[in-house]
Amino acid sequence: MDFFFEPNGIAVVGATPEPYTGGKNLLTNIASGYKGPIYPVNPKYEEILGLKCYPRVSEIIGPLDLCIIFVPAKAVPGVMEDCVKKGVQGVIIESGGFAEVGPGGKALQDQCLAIARKGRIRVWGPNCMGLIDTAKPYIFSFVIPQDMREAIRPGHISIVVQSGLLSGGFIITLMSNKTLGLAKVCSIGNKCDVNENEFLEYLLRDPATKAVCLYLESFINGRRFFELAASSDKPIVVLKGGKTAPGAKASFSHTASLAGNYDLIRRILKQARVIEADDFFEMMDIARVLEKDFHIQRSPEGKPRIAILTYSGASGIVTTDHMEKYGLTLAHFTPQTRKQLEQLSPEWMPINNPVDYWPAIEKNGPALAYKQAIAALHDDPGVDGIIVHHYAGHGIWLLDAKEMLSGVTGLRKPILFWLVGPEKIREATQLPLEEEGWPTFHEIHRTVRVMAALFERLR
Repeated sequence: MDFFFEPNGIAVVGATPEPYTGGKNLLTNIASGYKGPIYPVNPKYEEILGLKCYPRVSEIIGPLDLCIIFVPAKAVPGVMEDCVKKGVQGVIIESGGFAEVGPGGKALQDQCLAIARKGRIRVWGPNCMGLIDTAKPYIFSFVIPQDMREAIRPGHISIVVQSGLLSGGFIITLMSNKTLGLAKVCSIGNKCDVNENEFLEYLLRDPATKAVCLYLESFINGRRFFELAASSDKPIVVLKGGKTAPGAKASFSHTASLAGNYDLIRRILKQARVIEADDFFEMMDIARVLEKDFHIQRSPEGKPRIAILTYSGASGIVTTDHMEKYGLTLAHFTPQTRKQLEQLSPEWMPINNPVDYWPAIEKNGPALAYKQAIAALHDDPGVDGIIVHHYAGHGIWLLDAKEMLSGVTGLRKPILFWLVGPEKIREATQLPLEEEGWPTFHEIHRTVRVMAALFERLR
């Protein structure tokens, strides 16, 4: 697999100088970060982007591990034969028009695979968008170069996506939000040869990866996937496409995947301590919290015990309702915690969970009230996690993240923030909290779902 992620020489078949084309985007992206030899391949040109252009792969002079193919599907078998002559180790076929379009495309895909096996070449794809490695940065993909340059944000979450165009737009959207950094993105398409297990095994060994997300429409070898996931110290989050009969039918026309028995798959994933997500953004929200290295303790009561600190009784009630749905329970505070919270509150205000802290905020100001309340709840041995509701506004409501959390000491229990307020001011609160390792959310149900996910690996 190293020749995919650290190739010595890349050929780009289908490279072109024509603007607004995938062939130009692909070559531009590769040249922007990859420092090894790059060989455009297109018989129409002698030079593209200042690089010598070759009519075919077999005529390239120089080291060549990887060939990225972006030409019409019917031309790919001929390119594969040429790659065998050159001794290429791996190809990424980013072209579509294979098994996902029907029997004719499936025959083409099988032909390419037969040629690859004859020449001992590994095939990534087809019908995919290749690799993005944010740290290097390697962009072996035809995503729009300017969009990717503006969005790219290195981090520690790696993604395996059985999709093509989704991975580009979705990844750019995620990184543009500035709350998530990615390590590697692998768009694997039809996975006719290299499959999710080989990617997962590679990423579990990858020092840059702390958590792995996978969008999969099928499992090539469920037993091997189970073995890898069950033995992993790194958290794994899976979004399974094709859970329903209509969804399974749609997945076959997307990547020619047989979705399988979802009830069985769900039980296997649970047994392997894999966390399931229900949509793409939930998958990433869960992963970005799992990578924070929070101290997760097993509750003696079975259900994780959560404290809710809110400025609004209504949002506290709604949060409690969602907690019941996701298997969380309200924590019972120690007398010491109650005393600390009561000291900041007016005498007439009882302390319960959810903690309606508006009277304390009015009396002391939000900065002091939040700082002391969060510290007291975090120190309570009967609290496993904290959900904080905060209005991010002007003046005294624009709080300093470091100061607000400065009372938190020792092993960090999970503290998640639900933020509301004007968008620009909310971002001014959100980004410092995220940089300090405290995840923020805009929806209560997502905040609670992610809190529940933190404890799922203890089951």
